[in-house]
Amino acid sequence: MFEKISVHLSLIAFIFSINNCATMSARDDGMQAIFVKAPADSHIYLDGEKIGETFGASLIDTPKKGPNRQYKLRIEKDGFEPKEIEVTKEIHMLFGWNLIFLVGAPIGFAVDYFSGSYLHYNRWVEVELDQKSNFKVNLNSESNRIYVQKRDIDRGLPVSVKFEKVSNVTYEATDANGNPIQNTSAGQQRPGGDYGDEANLSQGYYKISGFYYSKDFNTSRTASVTRVAKLPGSKVFAIPGGGVGAICGTMDEKTNRTTFYWIHLPEFISKKLEESKFLQSSYLAHHCEQVFDLKQYLNQS
Repeated sequence: MFEKISVHLSLIAFIFSINNCATMSARDDGMQAIFVKAPADSHIYLDGEKIGETFGASLIDTPKKGPNRQYKLRIEKDGFEPKEIEVTKEIHMLFGWNLIFLVGAPIGFAVDYFSGSYLHYNRWVEVELDQKSNFKVNLNSESNRIYVQKRDIDRGLPVSVKFEKVSNVTYEATDANGNPIQNTSAGQQRPGGDYGDEANLSQGYYKISGFYYSKDFNTSRTASVTRVAKLPGSKVFAIPGGGVGAICGTMDEKTNRTTFYWIHLPEFISKKLEESKFLQSSYLAHHCEQVFDLKQYLNQS
């Protein structure tokens, strides 16, 4: 048994040693992506530049490219005290493998350590706002105006949308009041794709209708809890063009009423990322409940 384990470990070590001497994988330009989850309707800034609302993403220099560079996030939301945090560095997971297989990959270990490749910034940052105040976001600030301008440049492009935690959901192009657009509306449509949870939407107003549905598994996926809203819901969203988005369902626990909310990553940010749009929209959908203060959102709906 011990010999088999030794053979397997040696094989892995050999693979690491011949694959660029087990050095850390990275973009050729020395950049990396970070993703930021924040409360509903919050505005996310990285070193003063707005990178999203509720969910943000950006490309930054890796510690190897800019070893002395520091990045600061600022989260703003009406009614809450803004919060600033520094993006922290962490050891790359593959560097641990180099430590384990030091005999098989000594060159990779040395290169990673002395070049700084063993460090990278935390890819996922979650920020909560807990201190209420009279603060109000300045939507006319230069950073907000630039963000809107960049977002609207791509308004002619379709947005890739994923539907999450919903059942029997439909979408329909409408006016701002939720009335179907005469002679141009295709009527109520259902999401498509392999799992019936995808749609490509043009810029405009859309009425989303359906039921909240959630099936959550435990960590070992041996048990699950299913929740379904008794009452359907509908909501009209102004959908911008371009980028990726997620329409998420949720439920008022007291009334069993369904409601929906929208998360969007604009095209000018989305196209910089190496992840496919399918994967980006999955990121948004996967973190629907985590990025929102659901109770507060439901009270505002």
